[in-house]
Order: sequence, then C-alpha cells, then structure tokens
Amino acid sequence: MSFDYSTPAAVFLFFLFLTLVQPLLGRRRLSRSELATVYIMAMVACTLPTNGLVAVLLSQISAGSYYATPENGWAEIIVNYVRPWMIVSDRGAVKSFYEGLSQGEGIPWMAWVGPLLRWLPLLLGMYSTVTAVMIFMRKQWIANERLLFPLVQVPIAMIGEDEARRKVSFFRNPVMWLGFAVPMVMNSWRALHRYFPLIPEGFPLWKYYWFWHRSFFIRLSVSYSVVGFGYLLDTRTGFSIWALGLLTTFEYAVLRRFGISSARRVMADPLGSPLLAHQGLGAMLVLVGVTLWTARRHLRDVLRKVLSGGPRVDDGDEMISYRGAAVLLVVGLVTMSVWLELSGMSWWVVPLFLTATFATMLGLARIVAQGGLAVTRSPMLPGDVVLSWVGSSSLGPGNIAALGMTFPWANEMRTTVMSAFIHALKLADIHVRPDHRRRLILAVALAVPAAIVSAVMTVLILGYRYGGINLSFWFFGIRFAGMPYDFMTYNIANMTGPDLECLGFMGIGALIQVVLTVLYHRFLWWPINPLVFPVAAIWSTHHLMPSIFMAWVCKVLVLRYGGARWYRRTRPFFLGMILGQYASGGMWIVIDGFTGMRGNHLFFW
Repeated sequence: MSFDYSTPAAVFLFFLFLTLVQPLLGRRRLSRSELATVYIMAMVACTLPTNGLVAVLLSQISAGSYYATPENGWAEIIVNYVRPWMIVSDRGAVKSFYEGLSQGEGIPWMAWVGPLLRWLPLLLGMYSTVTAVMIFMRKQWIANERLLFPLVQVPIAMIGEDEARRKVSFFRNPVMWLGFAVPMVMNSWRALHRYFPLIPEGFPLWKYYWFWHRSFFIRLSVSYSVVGFGYLLDTRTGFSIWALGLLTTFEYAVLRRFGISSARRVMADPLGSPLLAHQGLGAMLVLVGVTLWTARRHLRDVLRKVLSGGPRVDDGDEMISYRGAAVLLVVGLVTMSVWLELSGMSWWVVPLFLTATFATMLGLARIVAQGGLAVTRSPMLPGDVVLSWVGSSSLGPGNIAALGMTFPWANEMRTTVMSAFIHALKLADIHVRPDHRRRLILAVALAVPAAIVSAVMTVLILGYRYGGINLSFWFFGIRFAGMPYDFMTYNIANMTGPDLECLGFMGIGALIQVVLTVLYHRFLWWPINPLVFPVAAIWSTHHLMPSIFMAWVCKVLVLRYGGARWYRRTRPFFLGMILGQYASGGMWIVIDGFTGMRGNHLFFW
C-alpha cells in the first residue's frame, strides 16, 4: 500500500485516525491545518519504504554479491568497475539478509551503516532539488493553471470540516457511505473465500483477452479506487487515457505482427518494445518542454525575485522563499554532481543524466497531478536514456557501471517525493493558513528521514528474520534486485553507438506529442488530451484502462442527463469508492497479519 503515487497506506491510516482517534480528543481535536500537516507527513513518508527508495536500495546494493555466479560475470564487473563504497561488501551479512539468520546470530548492522551513510549526500541533494523545483512550480500549477490533483481529493474532503461545529460533512453523507460499501463488500467477499472456500470467489480482479494471433490484447480489470479517480477527471482527459492506451496496444500489435523491432535492450520497457519506450521518451520531453514554456512568465518572475528581490513578486505563500529554494536547488545539484562523479560518472555525462532524471520526474509529477493516475512509471530509466543518446561505446565501462548504480533511486519512478510534495502543496493551499505554511517544511523535513530510518530498520529486521527472498521475490529476486548488474554486464559486453531506429521513434513520439498539443489547445472540439501520451504504452496504463473507461462513461452520462448539479451529487459516491478500496485493503492486511493468512490478493491501486 506504499508502492505507488496514490499512497493508500496514508489514506487508510488517516481514515482510522479521523474516525477512531479524533472523536475521542474532545476539545483537543486537531484543527484542519494540523490534520493537513499529519496527512502531508504520512503521504510523503509513504513514497519511501518500497518502490520510492528503501526496499530498492537495500536489495540492489547487496544483490551483486549474493547472485553473482561465474556464468553471469557480475563479480568481475563489480571488482573492476563498481566503487566498493557503494555496495555492501560483507558476503556473510548479505547471505544472511537474503536467506535469514541462523539460530543465535545477531543482525550485522554495521555492515549496512557504512554504505548507507555514503549514499546519504546523494539523497539529501536529490530531495533538496525536488523540493526547490516544486516550490518554483507551485503557483503555476495550483493558482494559475488550477490543476485538479485527483489523488488528494479524498483527504481534502475528509479534512473539510466546519471549524466551529467540528462536523465532518464528508462522513455524514450517505451517498459517500454507499460508494464506500461497494469495494468493502466486494473485497471482503473475496477475502472470506480464502478463509472459507465454500464461499464463492466472486468477480475476478483481472482477465486477459487476446486477438489477432495473440499480438493484440486487452486486460479487463476493475479497480474501485481508479474508477473513483477517473470520475474526478474532465471528460477529455478520461477519454484520452483509455483511448491512447488502446491505440498504443494496437500499435504494439502492428509492430509485433510485422516484425518491427530493435536490437537495443531497454530495462523494463513498455509492453516489451524498446521502440515504444523511445516513443514515450520523446513525448515526455515535449511534455516537459511545453510545461516549462507555459510557465515561462511565472518562472521569469521567480528569477526576478531570486536575483533582484522583485518587490512586486510575492512569495509569502510559499513554504520557502524563492531565494531559499534557489539555494536548495544549487546546493542539491552540486552535491549530486560531485557524488555522481565520485561514483565513476564522467563530468560530461553528469548533466545529461541529471537532465534525463529531473525531466522524467517533472513530467510524471505533471501527469499524476493533472491526470490522477494512481500508478504509472517512466517510459525509460534515466540510465537507459543516456545510453540511448550517446551509445555505450562512447561511455565506456566506468560510466556504464555508474549509470547502473543509479537504479536504486532513479529507476522506473512508480512513486517519487517530487509528486508527493506538489500534492502536499495543493493540500496546504486549501487547509493550511498562509502564515503557517513555512512551518510545514519542517514537518516534511522530519518525515523524510524518519520514514527512511524506520523503513531501513524494518526491512533489515524482517529480512534477517525471515529471509529477503521469502519476504518479496519482487524486490529481492534476481530479476529486480539484479537489474543494475544485468544492465552493466549486457552493455559492457555489447558496446554500440546510438541506435538510429530507436532515436527515430523518439522523434516520432515527440512529433506526435507536438501535434496533439497543438490540436488540444487550438480546437475545443478535439477530444484527446496529450498529457497521457508519454505513458500510454506503459503496462500500468493498460491495467487502468477498463476502470477509467467505466468512470468516463458514468461521467459523460451524468453530465449529459443531469448536468453539473448531478455531478456534484454523485461525486461523494466515487470518493467513497476510493476510500472504501483503501480501507478494505488495509483492514484485510491487518486481519491477515494476525491470522497468518497468505495469498489474499485483494488490493491493487
């Protein structure tokens, strides 16, 4: 429940606090501003334990020695090209982490402390940089463009209490509870089937349908929370998600049917196609360029404030002044640049890599903030982007190894602090008084290290107790944990220049994104929002398509026959579906934890 941008664990725990703890506090009940602060800290913290950092970092700085064999050649790569201070070198500590401690052994904490402390400057630099970037973009996205931010609409509604009466209208709305009941009943039905097999299993969570010689497939699935998020979107964006997802599925089928492919290997590529990965990359770069161009006047004001103090530019509503954010940005980028050079990356590769990384983060933050995608990821890993731009033969083994060791923090980006922080700023804009917002940065600054330390301790304790490969084969299996070393060995063994075919598809993706953007902004009747095209070929988009389609149909019918009035009346039902999905998932995780039940797969996004 902390894998993705939707941060379900934060919503579930906040729901428990509001319904079980807050009523017992009497006159000491938390105010809206305090509740918003609590949720913001939880939301930011939820991005760190699994995909966002800790589980990935711990597995990938240790997997090289555990999974190394003469056949895969990882040991030779690590000895020759990977800086020893970046990884856990104690083989005994690593073996026990993956397989569990023998009876009477203690956890070898010191084997991990050194490497983790050496990663700390990079992480501090990254979090400083993303904080500064989002401070610069807050006013543009929230006040000027008025992006919707669907992923925080439920906590906004839960906090939306009357300060005088202390009544939470959201929880007193029967329409909301009706929506809440749908996933609660359906998920509980499926959960009870695991305990009592005589109870029918119920509706399957997903099923694949294949067409055209198994080249074209559709995945029919239902996620109640995604239906809820989809209902909050404008109809053009909702239509675009499922329509572009369907079109890219068809494009993949055509490429596969006619044998159009590339020899370029891309880690975790969309639908198994490096060409579609590069197409998405080209579209993402255009999206980021358009985003910055649209914000040019605001960014010019920010620059004026930073350089000359610009009295007409007001930054009093920001968590940090623009000058303070500029200092964070410079310090963060310099720290990251120095660290990356020390890791073996050449000086000229560093700016290319950082550009690819932060462009991807910014593009994903924009897509999630406007499109409400509960789960998505980058079309290409930043390391692969640099490799594609200049070719492995130009980089050499040292740079390839350094790029591989960026995977623990610059990977598929299924969740990022950048996205969580801009959503936190949206929540603060509504529920936190302007004169209190600068205190909020302290809360976030406390939440991040607290989450990292507690997550590291939890993962290490569980790993040494049960064995990492028994906890999660996704994080600790050779395929995921070994991605950096697989990337290194393959690309060092297969030195090539830039792949012109892949770069051509990157150009095609950029051109399509430009055309879609012009049509979207020039013609009101044009139905496709280019926002989601960069991630249209991602597997997660295809998982979301059926749920988004259902939400889109519901909203179109409601607006056509009931208008805005009926949309406002039905909106709590779909907010309730989101909350019910997360509450039921969290409830059964707790129940299964106490009973020891395994394999009760109820929850996805």
